[in-house]
This record gives sequence, structure tokens and C-alpha cells, in this order.
Amino acid sequence: MWKVDKEDSLIAKLHREAFLVGRFAVVGIAATLAHMLIAWILTELMRLPPLLANLMAFLTAFAVSFTGHYYWTFRRVGSLQRAIKRLFLISLSAFFVNTLLLATLIEGGWMSDSSAVVLAAGVVPAISFLASRFWGFKTSA
Repeated sequence: MWKVDKEDSLIAKLHREAFLVGRFAVVGIAATLAHMLIAWILTELMRLPPLLANLMAFLTAFAVSFTGHYYWTFRRVGSLQRAIKRLFLISLSAFFVNTLLLATLIEGGWMSDSSAVVLAAGVVPAISFLASRFWGFKTSA
């Protein structure tokens, strides 16, 4: 009987984790799409320099990401101030990697500026998920 209870507990944990990953993915996709769309509009339609467009798109995506993760994915885990500081640090780190990759792609001339912006934005979700899951929204200090 103890073994069945242990398995049920493991199954329940896996089930909860799967829903967490799903919610994170939905918010992450929304933030990534916002980043890509804003960056594309600013580079292609408004003709802003790609690095400036990327910064503006990042800030928009951060607002989408924080709101979704704090209120839905992690359901108000911890204090608002701590969570926003941690997620901003996580996002800033991911943005640094994103910008470095973007600058490299632009400098290399391997693709158009707008394609480079969209491709570079794709690295942000993976970095953000791992750091948010294991540090950013962790309940213990």
C-alpha cells in the first residue's frame, strides 16, 4: 500500500509540473510573439535601428511575461517586489544573450536585420523558463 501512495504522489507532482510548464509556455509564447511583432513593426515599418527596436520589444515582452507569470503561471508566489526584481534580472540576462546574438548575426550579414531580430528573440524563452522555475519564483528566499 505504501508504494501505491508514493506513486500517486509522484504522479500528482508530475501532473502539477506539466500544468506549470504548460502555463509557462503559453505566457512565454505570448511574450515572445509580442517581442517579435513589436521588433518587426519597429524595424520594417518604422525603420528604427534593429538594436533600438529590440530594446523596445524586450520591454514590452517583459511586461507581458511578468504579468502572466506572476498572476497565472506561478500564482502570486512570494512578494510582488521580489518577483519583479528577480524576473527583471532573469530577463535582463536573457536580453543580454539575445542582444549579443543579434549583434553577431547583424555584423555577420547572414540574414536581414528583421530576420536576425526574430531569430535572436527565440533564445529568451529557454533561459527565462529555467531561471524562473528554479530561482525567480521560488517561494523560499
